[in-house]
Amino acid sequence: MRRLHLEHADWHITLRGARRLLLFHDDADYKTFYALLGEACLDARMGLIADCLMSNHFHLALSGGSKELTRCMHRLNLAYSKYHNERYDLSGHAFERVYYCEPIPSEFILQRVVRYIHLNPVRGGKARKPEDYPWSGYRRLISSSAEKLSPDERRVLQSFDFDFAKAAKAYQQFTEKGLRRRQRKAVTAGKTPAWEIWQEQFLWILEYLEEQKSQIHPLDHEKVAIYLGSKAGIPPRAMGMALGHPDGKEASQVSYRLSKLLDQDPVLKAKVDSLHVL
Repeated sequence: MRRLHLEHADWHITLRGARRLLLFHDDADYKTFYALLGEACLDARMGLIADCLMSNHFHLALSGGSKELTRCMHRLNLAYSKYHNERYDLSGHAFERVYYCEPIPSEFILQRVVRYIHLNPVRGGKARKPEDYPWSGYRRLISSSAEKLSPDERRVLQSFDFDFAKAAKAYQQFTEKGLRRRQRKAVTAGKTPAWEIWQEQFLWILEYLEEQKSQIHPLDHEKVAIYLGSKAGIPPRAMGMALGHPDGKEASQVSYRLSKLLDQDPVLKAKVDSLHVL
């Protein structure tokens, strides 16, 4: 997977156990990982935005530079692998060698990445509601006072409302809306988590564009979603997979044609830009 070199960004990271290895067996494992995560973030100067630990993988949203992220993940993976191998009399890698890591391109996507992370236990059948699951930051985010949250957690909430109490409630409602979300397309599993996440990101854009049809008239909402997905860095093939196309050629052509049209029509381009997806 390509690695971008950025001075600062918000990042979505996920990593699975090697050979689907069970990473967390009991409370002690989860607590140890969180302690090591805190140490790694502090050492590398990375900010914690969101987290969720599942039995054989984890999701994080972190804030910082790409060099700092590499340092953070190297320390975290090495420390937890050592702990895990010693406790369970194992050897070798506890994690897959390559972790999914992509910069989050906008506030629109960041809000949905955080929700995606917090809804992982519900999608995985571990909890009925995200607040019922103990190994994620969701319950902390919606119930803690501002001073008990990290600066980056507060930043996410303030993207919903500058009033902290209203922001926590708005994020909770936003997450509950995600629980009720009926996905119009099935996400196709890929060899790496990246392909599933890229499809999810495209579907977030597509569903939002469906709600904004009147605002972008006379443009076709699906074509605009493909155009914005391309600008967000989602591969055409991933968008094609989400739409049921055999490959990404059609998505590439749609994005190219619409890009040319918007370059020639500032009124239509202003309509698309006003969506604030990117």
